[in-house]
Amino acid sequence: MKNLFKSASILFLSIFLTFTYGFSAFAQEPDVDFIDVSHYNNEAGLPLAFYQSIKNSGVKGVVVKVSEGYYYMDSAASVNITNAKQAGMVVSAYHFARFTSNNSAKQEAQWFDKKLQVVGFNKSTDGYVVVDVEAANLPGNTAKLTEFTNTFISEMKRLGYKKVDIYSGSSFYNTRLTPRTLSISNPWLASYPANPLKGQPTANFSNGLGAWQWASDYRFIGMGEYGDFDVNEDYAGKYTNQVKSSTLEVRQIGTTSLVDFMKANGLDSSYDNRSKLAKQYGIMEYSGTSSQNLAILSKLKSGVKPAKVNTSKLIINGNSTPPLQENTSTYKVKSGDNLSSIAKRYRTTVRTLASLNNIRNVNFIRTGQVLKITGTVSPQAGSSKAVYHVVRKGDTVSELGQQFGTSSSQIKAWNKLDRRYTIYIGKTIRVK
Repeated sequence: MKNLFKSASILFLSIFLTFTYGFSAFAQEPDVDFIDVSHYNNEAGLPLAFYQSIKNSGVKGVVVKVSEGYYYMDSAASVNITNAKQAGMVVSAYHFARFTSNNSAKQEAQWFDKKLQVVGFNKSTDGYVVVDVEAANLPGNTAKLTEFTNTFISEMKRLGYKKVDIYSGSSFYNTRLTPRTLSISNPWLASYPANPLKGQPTANFSNGLGAWQWASDYRFIGMGEYGDFDVNEDYAGKYTNQVKSSTLEVRQIGTTSLVDFMKANGLDSSYDNRSKLAKQYGIMEYSGTSSQNLAILSKLKSGVKPAKVNTSKLIINGNSTPPLQENTSTYKVKSGDNLSSIAKRYRTTVRTLASLNNIRNVNFIRTGQVLKITGTVSPQAGSSKAVYHVVRKGDTVSELGQQFGTSSSQIKAWNKLDRRYTIYIGKTIRVK
């Protein structure tokens, strides 16, 4: 009897230790409370089916990129916002900051506001508006950058946005900004540990715990075709708590197609008219995809009217230029520099730098030469020759089209791209 009891005890202990070590070996990864998206995820915007699927899996919110600087609107923003709302998600929006002064911070906030109106974001019933402060070439003076960030936040509040937040990398937030003097606490910070654990953020939340972006390469099971996503745990509830949302105003769209709905309501359903309607709703690169059509259909069925904003000035192209910023950034050329490396460092193009600095030979710059990095770019008029571009990390068809005054669909046709507008680093493509 004693031997039997002893054997049973050893067996129980072995099982207990197996389960104990087993559970510790497979510690739970953080929750995916919300994601953030832009045209990088899909040039034409993510489809309704994607948002419905992740909503059913437990993802509650999405933060959509809407604008950048004082010259750019994300071409997928309107589709992403509309389809995410239709799926019943909490929808927030973000702006990628490029400001270099108080004046340009206000200018960017006003640009963000106008684009939010165009893409159908409701300041009263939708989620937070976020300023993304992380660009390497933002002003290096910590006090000044903090001041400019507060100016942007203050201007957004003056424009009627009560829910404003800040996003940044953990290191950037704590070294390039002064957290204690920012007008917003409990920020949304990014930090990507090798083995992230649920509820154990590695970001340094020195000014209150907000939300933690714990990975930028997350893939949803069964939806690998949509690629990698930024995923986040929400601690302060800013991006997942829904009090009153405009999603409640969106009617179910059912199985009716956009063309059938337009015909049934006496509207011109031709491609040209759908393209015109898309532009009025802020869908600037309309190509007739299902995600775009469902977004337009949702807006029409919900009675959403196009914003009263001049859509001809939504995106800067080769025939128009953005206004000059108050403080033009400069860079002093060092030994070993070339225009290509400088352009990559400051997320601009060789063509832009050459135009800003009246450089005729892009292969020749002098050590000690001071180059303008931002400012007004003069269009290269009268050029009818084809222009080619070597794809660099971070390039997208949409942004290249805007830089060179060409539509995404034209670049796709010239280079025989697939339906996802895929381009590869190092490959030369025609852009004009």
